[in-house]
Amino acid sequence: MKKNETYFQQSNGQLALFQPDFIRDADCTKDTPVIYGKPDTPVYGTGKRIRPRVPGRRDSKYMEKILLEELLPLESYDLIILLISGGKDSIACYYKLLELGVPKQKIEFWHHDIDGGHPARRMDWRCTSSYIRAFSEAEQVPLRVSWRKNGFFGELYRIGASEPIEWQEPETQEIMQCALSKKYKECLELKKKSAEDMKKQLEQFGYRMKFPMKTGDLSKRWCSAYLKIMVADTVLRNLDSLECLEQLGGKRLKFPAKGTTHQGRWCSGSLKASVQDSVTASLEKTKEDTRLLIVSGERRGESAGRSKYNEMEVHRTNAEAKAHRIVHHWRPVIDYSEKDVWEV
Repeated sequence: MKKNETYFQQSNGQLALFQPDFIRDADCTKDTPVIYGKPDTPVYGTGKRIRPRVPGRRDSKYMEKILLEELLPLESYDLIILLISGGKDSIACYYKLLELGVPKQKIEFWHHDIDGGHPARRMDWRCTSSYIRAFSEAEQVPLRVSWRKNGFFGELYRIGASEPIEWQEPETQEIMQCALSKKYKECLELKKKSAEDMKKQLEQFGYRMKFPMKTGDLSKRWCSAYLKIMVADTVLRNLDSLECLEQLGGKRLKFPAKGTTHQGRWCSGSLKASVQDSVTASLEKTKEDTRLLIVSGERRGESAGRSKYNEMEVHRTNAEAKAHRIVHHWRPVIDYSEKDVWEV
């Protein structure tokens, strides 16, 4: 194997000579062979680039735009952001990163609370929040929790603009809020006036009043888009405004750009948490270039829709020209069967 060459990373560390089909969850049994759920060969620090088992899609202009043929060497990323739900797939992603040699100091867990930070759990399992915090403490990896204010039911019964997004800083536990949108501020003013036709006026800014549908359309399965995807993207873009980037090895990191949510699909139901560098110093703005790797645990075997996902993509918060920020997205267990995941 030549230095800096690209290759198809297999769970057993061998080069891929063929591309086997993925195993659907419905077909997975206790007798299913363990194919990918074996210890990985460490590659961190070797300069090697990981390529997807299945080449990325090129069937539309958008898919061409986000096509990523290979990751940078893992050590090249300043931050590795792991979206963690507490479920088996995101936990398996974490252990895969460790097996590949990624140091914990490069990892931060990001968890999206769909109940909006309320202590009364109405949508998530009641054990989820405490379990993820306990896991974070046990692994000594910082945890950043984020949410849309008022959570699932706040969005369900929404009339007017959506509620703002908040998150909790890992080190200080301080609750931070993203900048309020112009529409949201206008809705607040309308509510203060309490006019007779206030409801009709608020409806001009949008309304929900529908349960999410079981569909691949994120405008209809809105819980994923509004309570997970947009939350993660908005927090990432707003970190720069709070002087909240950590110092790692003398290099200052920055998320410089803000903006609206990019169009296009991301991880849907399994959107978990993300990993950023551990918070080790005072948080402040800088203008240094930043390279981020977002890791999530979708698998092809979960559904027909996910079977078409790319293993790696250019993330929609990528802003190389405007903000000197490179953001890549990797689904490292996308080909794993359920048996593989439980083996990990």
